[in-house]
Amino acid sequence: MTDDMFLDGPATKPSVSIAYIVLAHGDPQLFGRLMHRLSHPDAAAFVHLDKRSPLAQFEEQVRTLPNVHFVADRIHVKWAGFSQCRSTLLTFKAALAATDERCTHFVVISGADYPLASNREILDFFQKRPRQQFIRRFDLMSSNDSHQTWRIRGRFFREWADRFTWKRRPLFVLERMLRLLPRRLPKGVRFAAGSNWVALTRECAAYCVEKADNDRRLTDFLRPAFGPDEIFLHTLVENSPYVDQASPIEPYVDISKIGGPFAYSNVHVLTPKVPITTSEDATAILASRGEKLFTRKLSSSRSEAALEVFDKAALSD
Repeated sequence: MTDDMFLDGPATKPSVSIAYIVLAHGDPQLFGRLMHRLSHPDAAAFVHLDKRSPLAQFEEQVRTLPNVHFVADRIHVKWAGFSQCRSTLLTFKAALAATDERCTHFVVISGADYPLASNREILDFFQKRPRQQFIRRFDLMSSNDSHQTWRIRGRFFREWADRFTWKRRPLFVLERMLRLLPRRLPKGVRFAAGSNWVALTRECAAYCVEKADNDRRLTDFLRPAFGPDEIFLHTLVENSPYVDQASPIEPYVDISKIGGPFAYSNVHVLTPKVPITTSEDATAILASRGEKLFTRKLSSSRSEAALEVFDKAALSD
């Protein structure tokens, strides 16, 4: 693995304690604001930008930030498809290649996230927990929710067409027809699910990359699943030597309603009401955040009032 994975690959490995794994696809202005807020000598950001998005607009936003690196191997990410997992794994690989052992955690965020804490608080949080995996999850097959179990028992074709396009309708019909032929689950695997915004240690992230590359059974099985980004890493960790470094598996809370698995947030305050726009929304999130470090989703055009509240709170620490 070499620096040609980057478009602006660093000549030497940045000596940082955390790496942000940033999955971005739109709103370059908000992305730039996020990257400037998280800029710190002890942190680096590794960005997967959806292949459909204009790279130059995003590069321009961070041209003065030396520790922001774009992954060169960009892919077209489809909603609820396995490409969501692929983009995360590609960015893990880039971060592993470009950082050293001092980098203890890989923190997965999106380009529509925003910090609730100062950079110092974020860095201290992970430095105090060097062996902790932040990946809350529930046992998918024990959830007694057919919507959840069918995510892996069924066959979905989300990589074949973008969401809200005319091609989705016949594929949706095909997915429904194939419910008559549920898939057989691989033996010896406990399937887990939760929020895809996780934070893993360097060693655990490297384990997940290695398993995805070399143990194709689980990767191939989850490729036609629905929303595997909320299942893949959780299942890898649940069946790994690192499971004892994560919190125990939790009882199922209905995630079929709007907002998805916000009850299983890790280092984010997740709310079903998005985008976050008003100062009142932001104040309420800050009042309830506890030790949570981020929130999502925001917009450069609609969230200025909320962003100002978050900045004022974090930068006054």
